[in-house]
Amino acid sequence: MIPLLLMLSVAVAGPAGKERKPDWIEHDSAEWPREMYLVGVGSADDRAAAEDRARAEIARVFTTHVSSVLVANTAESTVRTDRNTAWSDRTSVSDETRSTTDKVLEGVEIVQVWEDPELHRFYALAALDRQQAAGRLEERLESIESSAVPLRARLAAPDKAGGLAAAMRLLRLERDRREVTGELAIIAAPRRKRAPAMEERGAREFLSRTSVGWTVNGDEGGVVEDALRNAMVALGFAVRSEAAGTDLVGEATVAVESLGKTEGWYWSRGRVQIVLKEPSSARVFLNVSESVRDAARIEQESNRRVLTKLSEKVRNAVPAAFAAATDNP
Repeated sequence: MIPLLLMLSVAVAGPAGKERKPDWIEHDSAEWPREMYLVGVGSADDRAAAEDRARAEIARVFTTHVSSVLVANTAESTVRTDRNTAWSDRTSVSDETRSTTDKVLEGVEIVQVWEDPELHRFYALAALDRQQAAGRLEERLESIESSAVPLRARLAAPDKAGGLAAAMRLLRLERDRREVTGELAIIAAPRRKRAPAMEERGAREFLSRTSVGWTVNGDEGGVVEDALRNAMVALGFAVRSEAAGTDLVGEATVAVESLGKTEGWYWSRGRVQIVLKEPSSARVFLNVSESVRDAARIEQESNRRVLTKLSEKVRNAVPAAFAAATDNP
């Protein structure tokens, strides 16, 4: 609910064109101080467009924050592989965090509109009450923490499958918490206490103690195998070169098929089938199948391109499939 003062201001400023030029068009406004409000100014030849642009100015602050985190996470992601060991550090911005941003922006209101009597151009001022927006974000942080409490308890349970699901969900909650905390830092009023970002160390330790061994068949050069290892390490698992004695065992079968030559191009098709199980219970955690097609002037190059594309599919599909599987343990 926007303060009554804001609603009154809209009513006064509504019949645009009679007042002198407001200070907020070119300077900070004494009526809408930045320490209390996040503001945005928009201008256009019609009122509706000016109001939309003013709202967009405030939204851009949050959009830039979300996008910058996504770009930073991608840029900082590094992968190094020597066929036995792989390192990867990759995170993503969750859809839930984006929906939180949308919820915060619901508090944005157009508080003043002014029309230049000579140029007949509209100027609109949008405002977001910092205290109210911070309150909504803090409610989201409390909700995240409430969801995390029972999940942390499951890490110590004897059920390995339940522990894995809890660990994966805790890490997603950590990412959500980090993003919401970042947005809170953008809009929080001065002197307002900010909640510290929490680390789900227990979840990371649980995954690091969970060993995974893979058997990969039909993968010339180990391209798909490397992508598979990288994907699992990115999730936090301890990946071993041998499947014997590991907590989880996986098997991947790669097949590349030549489709013949068409108009000077050699076409190939590649498939990969991935199954990950818990040996003690035979429970299947993952069952992923991917296929691709590609072509080149040289048949061997066509096969190589197919394997490269398969590796990219694996790198993206395995984390997504594992996240979906652990949502419903």
